[in-house]
Amino acid sequence: MDINGNENKSQSSVYADLNAEDPEQLPSEIESLCMNCHETGITKILVTKIPLWKEVILLSFECDKCGYNNNEVSSGGKVQEFGLRLQLKILNKLDLNRQIVKSKYATVSLPELEFEIPAGEHTGEITTIEGIIWRAKFSLIEATAGVRASKEIKEKLITFVDKLSRLINCETEFSMIVDDPSGNSFIENPNPEKIDTQLTTIHYHRSLQQEKLLGLVADDVEESNDEDAPPVWESREAIRNEVIIMATCCEQCGHRTNEVKSASGIAERGVKLTLHVVDPCDLTRDVLKSENCFLYIPELELEVGMGIVGSKFTTVEGLLKSLKETFENQSYFSLGDSALPDQQQRMRTFLEKLDQASQGKFSYHLIFDDPSGNSYIESLTAPNPDSKLKVEFYERSWEQNEELGLNDMNTENYSSEAEKPPETCS
Repeated sequence: MDINGNENKSQSSVYADLNAEDPEQLPSEIESLCMNCHETGITKILVTKIPLWKEVILLSFECDKCGYNNNEVSSGGKVQEFGLRLQLKILNKLDLNRQIVKSKYATVSLPELEFEIPAGEHTGEITTIEGIIWRAKFSLIEATAGVRASKEIKEKLITFVDKLSRLINCETEFSMIVDDPSGNSFIENPNPEKIDTQLTTIHYHRSLQQEKLLGLVADDVEESNDEDAPPVWESREAIRNEVIIMATCCEQCGHRTNEVKSASGIAERGVKLTLHVVDPCDLTRDVLKSENCFLYIPELELEVGMGIVGSKFTTVEGLLKSLKETFENQSYFSLGDSALPDQQQRMRTFLEKLDQASQGKFSYHLIFDDPSGNSYIESLTAPNPDSKLKVEFYERSWEQNEELGLNDMNTENYSSEAEKPPETCS
């Protein structure tokens, strides 16, 4: 029941788990116009939920007049809070076999070839990295065969198709970037419990144009800073240890988020925090995890890179539960029907151990390694030393400074350099 007292049908009742043995789970059929022969065909629609993944809408069209058919999968789930940018470095043929979920809003690009597949070019799909390139290759081959152009242009197209073939054969290393404003795309990590050093994940705030693309705002809405506009969100900010904690709550649906940002920039040195979790009271310690922080639990062989769970202000227990939820949402390739039995068992065992860790059923070490120096674990004995908490400060490496964008940054006398007149040749 909503806030106005109206009864709503829950999303879980609409999206039933996919089950081939369920006699009630049959697709709906509607008559549709065939875009090939302009006669009437049949579209079958199945609204379902794929276990360990998300809600989807399956559409299958077939025309019995001309034989034309088409299949499409669309996301039936919610648009994520942030847009998503995935950048994968392909080093070998194993990387080409990585599975990828690409929503219809996602743009795929290959920077080395200056090639881009725009959003909406293809429907949402579940395929592999190799499958994305193959589809682009065949689309260009068809375009080359049908285009009426000069011989020079056709030769350029053929040359470009050859370049795509070399990528498929993995003759050279290359990158693939998936930019999805809906946040519903995903690239498989072969070892989900380890940091994927080849995959960079960036969450970003959507632009107004992207909000319009997703249908979240009306097309006639323009940028506005009107202070008299009614508030949709209630946000509260608190400054603690030069860190801004932003908690947001929607009064309409009750959705809550919290985000942590540094109020003082990047610290002079990085910090490494090691907490030995022994007692249940250790689970109640407050933790601040910045977006640049790496997380490790050696006993679980767990490594979590920056950007996986974002910045958080929570407790040890809350952080581990959030990690478990993240792994469950992102490990459908390791738990689904297409995964090998050994891979499924390994992932289930890992998630079970992570759940036990969040309940304090065994002792372990929780390690924060934050090059920006903006993470924190509460000490229960402050200002006296805490025997379970070890704090180490260190000088960042060149690579860490590069990751934080500090290299080649001039922070002294920059104003005088800007005023310096340009040199002229005599």
